[in-house]
Amino acid sequence: MIDFAAVKAAARGLWPDIWAALGVGDLPPLGRHGPCLGCGGQDRFRRLPEEAADGGWICGGGGNPTGGDGFDLLIHAGIARSKGEALHLVAAHLGLDTQADPKAHQRARQAARRQEVARLEEALVHELAVLQQVVGGRVAGRELARRHRALPPEWRPMPDGHWQREELAARRIHTLLGKLYEREVSR
Repeated sequence: MIDFAAVKAAARGLWPDIWAALGVGDLPPLGRHGPCLGCGGQDRFRRLPEEAADGGWICGGGGNPTGGDGFDLLIHAGIARSKGEALHLVAAHLGLDTQADPKAHQRARQAARRQEVARLEEALVHELAVLQQVVGGRVAGRELARRHRALPPEWRPMPDGHWQREELAARRIHTLLGKLYEREVSR
């Protein structure tokens, strides 16, 4: 039987590495708001600096805040279904669970990859719509920037030149496709 307190103590201060190994995607820096891996909100998630050693985090959840420790983030991100499953994943990663299911890591990574693919596909659809609007010439650069200001932080207003807007949208699509299909290409 795995002792929760022992696993929590062993994981103390190692949460970013544990999350990365178990397939949790990019997280914002400590104390900064960013996209939530669980609910999909653009600026709801924040890692708590005062609870960083235990993996503390909070998600605004559209007015219904939730949060917890590193184990809870594995649940919120859809990698584990329960606190017990999260405990077994972390214990297996730290080498504390001698009876760990060897496929648990693989299932966790696959779940995280599915979630990342869904996020990238959504961004790709958005960028294709932007390119269609730019090429069609139906929306001026300023209106486009104003309409899409709630997008992720990497979004920047479109340049003034028509060909520059097309080139920028095409580069963004190329980058998204590279992220979306990186595993298939690297195999």
